[in-house]
Amino acid sequence: MTPTSILSTLLDTAADYGERPALTVLGREGPGQWTFTELATRVMKVAARLTELDACGRRVLLACPTSMEYVPVFYGCMLAGAVPVPVYMPSLAHFRSAWSKIASIAEDSGAAYAVAPVPPPEAGALADLPGFRGWLSFDDLLTGPAIWDWALPGADDLAFLQYTSGSTGHPKGVMVTHGGLVHNATAVGRAIGAGRDTTTVSWLPLYHDMGIIGSLVSPLFWGAHVVKMSPQAFASQPYMWLRAISDFGGRLAYAPNFAYELCVRKITDEQLGTLDLSRWRVAINGAEPIRESTISRFAERFAPAGFRPEHMRFAYGMAEATLVVTTQRWTDPHPVVHVGERPYIRCGLPVDGMTVAIADPETGQARAPGEVGEIWVSGPSVAAGYWQRLDATEETFHARLPGRPEHFLRTGDLGVMAGGGVAVVGRHKDLIVVNGVNHYPQDIEYTVEQLSPAVRGGCTAAFSAEPTGDVPQSEAAVVVAEVRHGTGDLADLVTEIRLAVAREHDVLLDGVFLVEPGSVPKTTSGKIRRRASLAMLLAHELPLLAGWASPALPGLAPAAAGR
Repeated sequence: MTPTSILSTLLDTAADYGERPALTVLGREGPGQWTFTELATRVMKVAARLTELDACGRRVLLACPTSMEYVPVFYGCMLAGAVPVPVYMPSLAHFRSAWSKIASIAEDSGAAYAVAPVPPPEAGALADLPGFRGWLSFDDLLTGPAIWDWALPGADDLAFLQYTSGSTGHPKGVMVTHGGLVHNATAVGRAIGAGRDTTTVSWLPLYHDMGIIGSLVSPLFWGAHVVKMSPQAFASQPYMWLRAISDFGGRLAYAPNFAYELCVRKITDEQLGTLDLSRWRVAINGAEPIRESTISRFAERFAPAGFRPEHMRFAYGMAEATLVVTTQRWTDPHPVVHVGERPYIRCGLPVDGMTVAIADPETGQARAPGEVGEIWVSGPSVAAGYWQRLDATEETFHARLPGRPEHFLRTGDLGVMAGGGVAVVGRHKDLIVVNGVNHYPQDIEYTVEQLSPAVRGGCTAAFSAEPTGDVPQSEAAVVVAEVRHGTGDLADLVTEIRLAVAREHDVLLDGVFLVEPGSVPKTTSGKIRRRASLAMLLAHELPLLAGWASPALPGLAPAAAGR
């Protein structure tokens, strides 16, 4: 019998296999570990406390770093009938600059409570939001009795809100249901052969869909052992991720392409000699453009530790589809396909129950195999829509192909069906992906234009470019902005733009280029043409006044410096 919620399987596993390890979190003071019984007991403690606080049916903001306590708080919210809302939790040093993003999500979701290890510096700012009742700490939620007195949610009930953008302006909350989570976890487990004997090791942040679903919810649904470490720990020492896979016998790990690249470049020969990766069977590579060079270098570098190239598996998905849409099976052919002269990585076949179509993004007509179009998705994993955004839900989740009865999700990504799988070739929506996290170009452009009156409003383009330098990343983030005549020190303005985007969006730009008024290309209706801006920049066709480029874009640095 198919379970109706992710809660029922967690509690059933605790009842039947309670002494098995459920969760291990690696911290500065060593690993902490809970069995399924210990985890379930804490989930019930949280649910009991939230019930006392009348949180049923209300949204609860989770502004928490990766920790042991995060997991029972997340599941306890759902058990109490509340709706958890994971958000990015910055360090104290960057909290003030990121606060507007957190506050906008709190307002959009109508949060009644917010949870943090301790109330953050700006905690009082949410007090003026309608319906907000207060901040809760881990101690508030985990010190009471473990009481069982709830009806489990149904398949159509809302599990949590996954915000696709924590940026200022227009955050959108994807309504992830219990049925969608159950279907996606079941289908992915079947596709990659995961189950109760699986150990997954991850550093992915828990506010991100691949982190919360791929590395936590789905493995706990299978009854697997989840090993977590913080994103900061991975960024500072990539070796610690592979060492944890080695030490715990990790069989499954998700990561964006840049993480594999970072491991190749940062892990020393001495560290390599300490690793045993022979039990690592599924290394999922997804969430951002996949580079063939990274795949081959990673396989070659870590072959002495027992890693085999066929264990690198490619996947495509998004929050709007709960998580995974397509992934490779063991029998899939070589993953590289060519569209024109450029190679792309095929991300496999749709998981069970999901349908992928390639459609003309303008007309909605189906495209033939081998033709590029927008990727449309249908199936039980597709989310219920955007929170309180009926128009956006209708436009994005209710597309129709001629002669087909089902609704399709418009992903905004461009792709092609080739060789029995889906290859992603671009982004129709111009999303900028940095370290596996999506950023909307409009938000970055807004930040730049609000920085100084020297920047002309509505005349800034933010986009991603493929790095041309020898750097461990898959995409470079670039800003081109028109500036008014007579502006003072343009070098200072370039620096201010870099700092502002880093503060507001946690994005380190790889290029900032200031150009003459009227030079950023637009459509006839006045919309910024970001891809055309990139093409003109690469061709040195923009009239540059000042600029800067990181080592990721070495070919642009001389052009910028010489003008």
